[in-house]
Amino acid sequence: MRVTNQMLFEAQGQQIAAAREKMLEAQGKVTNGQRVNHPGDDPAAAGVIVSHRMALERFDTIEQTIARASEEAEVADGALQGVSTLIARARELAVQLGNDSYSSSERAGGAQEIRDVFGQIVQLMNTQVAGRFIFGGNIDRTAPFDTLGNYAGDTNIRQVEVAPGLIQSQSVRADQALKGVGGGVDVFGTLTTLANAMAANDGSAIRGTLAALESSVDQVGAAQTQNGGILSGFDSAGSINGVAKLSAQKLLSAAADVDVFDAASELSRAQTSLEASLAVAAKSFNLSLIDFLK
Repeated sequence: MRVTNQMLFEAQGQQIAAAREKMLEAQGKVTNGQRVNHPGDDPAAAGVIVSHRMALERFDTIEQTIARASEEAEVADGALQGVSTLIARARELAVQLGNDSYSSSERAGGAQEIRDVFGQIVQLMNTQVAGRFIFGGNIDRTAPFDTLGNYAGDTNIRQVEVAPGLIQSQSVRADQALKGVGGGVDVFGTLTTLANAMAANDGSAIRGTLAALESSVDQVGAAQTQNGGILSGFDSAGSINGVAKLSAQKLLSAAADVDVFDAASELSRAQTSLEASLAVAAKSFNLSLIDFLK
């Protein structure tokens, strides 16, 4: 078969196009630092990259979840500490005003302070974080306690994912801590009894609340301890998640990022190849033009 000039030009054009494509590909790797820009570049590597990216996104989500849950637990810890302090004050007043040397007016003043303690505890147990009531279980859009100390939340303990497939509790049961559900004492009921006894100037009734107040202190203290364990768990989970996230980032980088020196060498070779193809084409064109002029 006779090879014509047209056939030579077409073949050289294809070589130039292929060389240009390789140079652009190498140039892209150097520019964006990515070894695989399209699934077709390396299907196997593309699948691995997608997998690592999905893992990284999940670790990011868990990191955000832990941060939010930790914030709520820290606020809950402060609120429960405040409740403990207020109950301790109520017990102190009960011990003091249970002594029959105090007058009815002094006990009436104590009754008002107990009512104030009651109201402050309600406020603390209706604490919100980002518009969410943290002591109502899964019912977190309405206040869990009313002004009489009645509980309107549920018995659920909120849970969050702290690692892929690992769930941890993020809240304590306020109905147990303050209302004594499950065998404890009703803190609000005890405070009401104490305030009424002081208002009635009844020393015996005042002294009769001391055991329940002691139990109230222990009950709220147990909730604090439980919440402290939750906080500790979040700290550990956050550290572990951080290590796992860093590992996922390294694996993704190894699969997707180019080696700078290799990419630069590849670009140099592609440029040289393109220049050679162009030079050959130019030389062939000149020779063909001379033949034509003859």
